[in-house]
Amino acid sequence: MAAGFVVMTELSREMDAPSKVMLRSAPVGLVQKEERFDAMRAVLPRTTAPGSAREAWAKLFPPEFDVGEMKHLLDGDNHEMRDDLRKYMMDDPLFLPKYDISIHEERELALRRLSAICNAPLVQRGGRQQAQQGLPQGALPRRFISVRDFNLNPLRIFAAHEIAGLADGSMATKMTVQFNLFGGTVLRLGVNGVNYDEQMLNDIDSLKAIGCFGLTELGYGNNAVEMETTARFDSQSRTLSVRTPGPKAQKYWITNSAVHAQFCVVFAQLEDAQTARQGVHAVLVRIRDADMRPMPGVAIHDMGHKMGCNGVDNGKLSFDVRVPAGPALLGKYSRFDENGAFVSSIRGSRERFLKVADQLLSGRLCIASMMLGTSKLALTIAVQYAATRLCVAPSGASEMPILAYQLQRNALAPLVARVVACNVALDYSKRRWAALLDRSDNARLWREAVVLCCAIKPLVTWTAEETVRVARERCGGQGYLSANRFGAMIGFCHAGLTAEGDNSVLMQKVAKELLVLRASNTVLIPNPSRGTRPADAIASVESLSDVETQRRLLFAREEMLGARLATASRANGDVFEQWMMHLSDEVQLYAMAFAERLALERMIESVRQARAPGNRQMLEVLCELFFLDAVRRSAPWFVKAGLLNADSLNAADARRGELCAVVGTQLPHLVDAFGIPTKLVAAPIAADWVQYNAGDNKGEHVELAWASAKL
Repeated sequence: MAAGFVVMTELSREMDAPSKVMLRSAPVGLVQKEERFDAMRAVLPRTTAPGSAREAWAKLFPPEFDVGEMKHLLDGDNHEMRDDLRKYMMDDPLFLPKYDISIHEERELALRRLSAICNAPLVQRGGRQQAQQGLPQGALPRRFISVRDFNLNPLRIFAAHEIAGLADGSMATKMTVQFNLFGGTVLRLGVNGVNYDEQMLNDIDSLKAIGCFGLTELGYGNNAVEMETTARFDSQSRTLSVRTPGPKAQKYWITNSAVHAQFCVVFAQLEDAQTARQGVHAVLVRIRDADMRPMPGVAIHDMGHKMGCNGVDNGKLSFDVRVPAGPALLGKYSRFDENGAFVSSIRGSRERFLKVADQLLSGRLCIASMMLGTSKLALTIAVQYAATRLCVAPSGASEMPILAYQLQRNALAPLVARVVACNVALDYSKRRWAALLDRSDNARLWREAVVLCCAIKPLVTWTAEETVRVARERCGGQGYLSANRFGAMIGFCHAGLTAEGDNSVLMQKVAKELLVLRASNTVLIPNPSRGTRPADAIASVESLSDVETQRRLLFAREEMLGARLATASRANGDVFEQWMMHLSDEVQLYAMAFAERLALERMIESVRQARAPGNRQMLEVLCELFFLDAVRRSAPWFVKAGLLNADSLNAADARRGELCAVVGTQLPHLVDAFGIPTKLVAAPIAADWVQYNAGDNKGEHVELAWASAKL
């Protein structure tokens, strides 16, 4: 790292604690029991039922760590609410998957499920009512999620998204628009008593007032600041005229709008009475009346069938309406005074746009939370099936669980390690965003929140898409049945790749902000390892299992990519030309280097904080496996940079294979730590798939897979 770099101390206290965790070349209690690996060749009678096969695996390979403590770590926060929501959905047949239904039925089902969560009755726990604390007068408490959580407990919002997504991606998507994009924008940009009151917030919580978020336009997605929709102020009537000037200005992909929403937060170019533009602002517009008919001047078009998440009613919206400026213009930062003059506490139209679009940051955390849950669900299904599906043994008979095969372990174990790394990195990003929420006016501090939110969403969602795809393939033909849930998960993941910002475009934002920080000699995630120069990171075969070497290696990658990108960006004085036409690969590599180093550092911190020795050792193994897998993904770069050679890569691959075998024996216990009950997993191959197929199941009736099980 260049001399003079300083750490943003306010932002990195958690990272500064000493954490000299030395990974052993053979972690005690996990790798040294070589005789246990011979049991991988053990065979079971071909008549063994899935439940018995799972029990047999657990006897051969009992958990080497405390599953409950691991679940507590991975849940991260709001533990009681998470468990309560899991049980609530598990116990209600409403949340059982349904497949052979029309798009209308799918949409109504998603709404009914969301309404059930939003209006769940409060319960008594330990003599007290389980609900939010510190509610203002007139606010009604909610059991699982409330828009007021942004003020009271922001992490609760993300927890609800992760758990809800386990049951229905469409329902979770409607949740994130209702509570984050719509409700959160009204709450955080509006003025209480002007734009909303406590009753409106109650109605948002209960779904009596369903809203949508009108930012994206047909012709303006990632460049939304150039949108065409206008909101012109009339000083005589003190109204705003909201207009859609042409087809490219249609609000596009608007979740909840096609069928269910009554309100829309419409983003528009605000024009004052002299038609001078004051930047993009948010305007609250009613789009349907009490009878759910479109309001005069509002055109709503259904976008129809999609490749996934068809329970989401996406629509196109056009406007030619006039609304009262006072209650409609969300006025926390900007308003028109009594003389009709535009007043704003934010200077500059671009800065105003960034402020009014701030809910996109928390939206990225919501999407990452949903996709993290989807990764856990996919791995749970694949591992449970692999532990019970008997296939060819040395005898030629179907007597060996496919989880015993190296092919299966090497495919699934690195993904488990990567998902756990994504989990702890996302937890850190959520906590930092929440801690900085009240300091968003400080550009230097808020930049960290921007970088973390824009980096973690691509890391988690790309990982989810890969995890679901590989897990489906490792389940063979069973993975292709809708009832085993991979089809719905693939569609859900692909929505996550581009929702709230195309992943690759977000990584451009990450790289840009990191270079700004670099220019001011500031680093977000400090490198507590000794040695900061790239030359200090050159790894030998013997040192790759040393956590300090791992830290130096990933830090050196990020530092070298940043230095090269900074120099190349200045070439010819045209940054746009360089970034958009010549350096796109380098930009993406630099941002991913930051994201993966963030994940590694959080894994190391998780090792340090683990209480039970077995959990510490298991996390050490997962941390090293994540590191080796990250190196493998970028092996050509490390060789070209001179940080690794062929011998080092060969050693890394060999070590990766050893760790896959170690983790392979523990995979059923690791997915148990994801904490998803069998009835909520709701995939026949993750339960008694033999019983499920004993009769005509119509490709539905997934409950048959556990009808005879003790759950």
